[in-house]
Parts: sequence; C-alpha cells; structure tokens
Amino acid sequence: MQSQSLQYFLEQVKSLNRRYDKINQLSGENFNVFRILKLQASEVRLHSTFLAELLNPKGSHGQKDTFLKLFIELFQFKNNNFDSINGYTEVEKHTGLINENKTEGGRIDIFIADKNRNHIIIENKIYAPNQEKQLVRYRYHYPNADLFYLTLEGRHCEEAAKDGLLVDKDYKCLSYKNDITKWLELCRKEVAINPTIRETITQYLHLIKYLNNQTINYAMTEELSNLINSNLEAAFTIANNIDEATDRLIEKLTEEVSEIAQEVKSLGFIFECTVNLHERDTGFLFYKEDWEYASILFQFQEYGKSFVYGVATDNDMRTHPLPTELKNKLTKLGGSVHKTNWWPIFSKFEDPFDKDWTTAFEPWVGLLNGDLKRSIRTKLIEMIDLIGELKL
Repeated sequence: MQSQSLQYFLEQVKSLNRRYDKINQLSGENFNVFRILKLQASEVRLHSTFLAELLNPKGSHGQKDTFLKLFIELFQFKNNNFDSINGYTEVEKHTGLINENKTEGGRIDIFIADKNRNHIIIENKIYAPNQEKQLVRYRYHYPNADLFYLTLEGRHCEEAAKDGLLVDKDYKCLSYKNDITKWLELCRKEVAINPTIRETITQYLHLIKYLNNQTINYAMTEELSNLINSNLEAAFTIANNIDEATDRLIEKLTEEVSEIAQEVKSLGFIFECTVNLHERDTGFLFYKEDWEYASILFQFQEYGKSFVYGVATDNDMRTHPLPTELKNKLTKLGGSVHKTNWWPIFSKFEDPFDKDWTTAFEPWVGLLNGDLKRSIRTKLIEMIDLIGELKL
C-alpha cells in the first residue's frame, strides 16, 4: 500500500479524534472530581468506600436498601434470603490475624450482613495483586456467603483456581466494565429526581469508563467504524504493525532505563531487564550483590495492563518466605500504597502510566516525550533513599 494512502487515513483519524476531544471539553466529561483528587486508583479510600456506602441501607444517601436490592437482584447466586432493609456494610472488615498456612484471617474489602447471618463479600481488585489463599480464607469464615471477585474487566482469580475454588460455585466474578456499570446505571435511575446523588453516581460512572478506556464518545465510535470500513486495507496494515511499533518503543524505554542504571551503578546497584509486554509480568530489576531476598522492581503486570514499582520478593513466598526480621523492617517503611507478601512495598504509577498499555495511547506518548524516563528515575531514587542501608 502506498504511504500516501496510509498518511491520509491517519490524518482523517487524527482529525476525528481532535473534533471529539473538543466535544468532550465542551460537555465537561473530562472534568471528574475523583480524578482531580487523584483517587482513581485508591481501592480502599475511593472504590470500596464508595460502593459500600451505596450498598449500605443506612447510608448517607437516604435511599434505604434501594441500591442493595438492585445489587442482590442482579448478582446474587447463593439464593440466600437476604434481609436487605436490615443489612449493614463494613469496609476492610478484620477477620483475625492470618495464620501460618494462610487459611484464616485477613481483611475483607466490602462486607455486607443481615440480622439472619446472611453475608455478601466483595474482594475488590483494581490494581493490587492477589494475596495467597485470600478467597479461601473468606470462604472458610463465611462458607455460605455470596463471594464476589471484582476487577475492572471481570477476570478470574488465578490464585483461587490453584486452591480449588470454582467460579460461579464458590465465588462469582464481577467487572466494573459491565456489571458495576449496569448496576450503577440502574441506581442512577432510582435517584433521577435527586441531583446530588444522581450526579455523584454519574461522576463515578465516568471514572469507571476512564479506567476501562471507554470514554470515547459513541457517536465517534460510529464515525470511526465508517471511516475504517472505507479504508480497510490501510486500517489492517496499521493494525498488523502496531505490535512492531510498540515493541520498538519498549526498546527505547529499555535503553533509557539502562542509562538510569548507569547513574546508580556507583552505588553498587546491578541492573537486569526482562521487558516483553507479550509476557505476563516483566520489568526492570535493581539490586545489590549481597541482597538475598528482594529487589527494587519496576514491572508491567498482566501483559501490560498496568505499570507498578516497589520492593518485590525474588523467590516464591510459599516456599521461601521473607525472614521475619526483614519483613518487619520493610513493613515499617513508608512510601507504599499496598503491601502484600509478594510486594512488601508496592505502588502504582501515576496517570497516564496507570492505564492499560494494550489499549490506551497516552502511556506511549509519555514514553516518547521522556516523561516516563523522568518518573522512573525519580521513583528509583526515592526507593533507594527509602531503603537506605537496609540489606534486602
């Protein structure tokens, strides 16, 4: 295909995108209070707390069990006769200390109960990694509960499968993209005449669409489909080469991080790189020769679904756990959003690098213009300062 035809097609797509960007600006869809406050990735402070408040019959929304009943009607699979009007919710419910074999204890993200001891449990996963035997522990404490595993796209819990739990029998998968969106739209209809609650739910719906890269206008989707249908050869030529293009950008990133590694080499840090977005978990590793148990890791998770960093264990925690003394020291360090057995210190990158790299273009723009390189350098220095003389 002639390069002129490809160029013309790309210019048409760019023009279409600019036009709808302008529409979004005029409509105010880009204005989102949760994103402004940088809460979009906070599972506890925003997502679990907000959902639990809506599901609480005694919540400040004043709608009693309206929202909880809708949730039960849509998703309940245990056929428990849940007394929704007398239900109550709790965020981060403590079920006891986690025992040695990881079969008891932990904290439940969203816990709902009624006076008849029926229970609904929601394990909320936006970006945090799975914890060992997490769903098994909740099933042990509440064997008859409706146990839900909530993620952006409704994926299965691989850890649960290893432990013998069955989807739709022991637990049910829910997605923000489809399930929670559908429920929230029904909730919004129930409060159509209450502008405060209605618009708050609308803002949260916009945030969910943003996290799932669904903010594109439906009218734009239709126009873009027509444009592609009129330029099928050009569209397929571009689609068939997008992996090659992004692979080259990853090579560029690898070279930039290698330059950063040279800057900290004098501090005794060794650098390893295993970045391949076609593999599940790959990234950049920084460690010292005398570190035995953990390293500083910058990692693409779930085939490029998110970019995270922190202190990660080098071995399988189930067979080679961190020494208790080292684990306690790491736990006392600050600078982390999440702490798990696998990631004693874990943080997510800021927008736009927290997006899904397989579908969003913004992270690649940040890679091209050098923003990602600057961010990685800053975070690496922060981690080195945080760890100090601690021997990992």
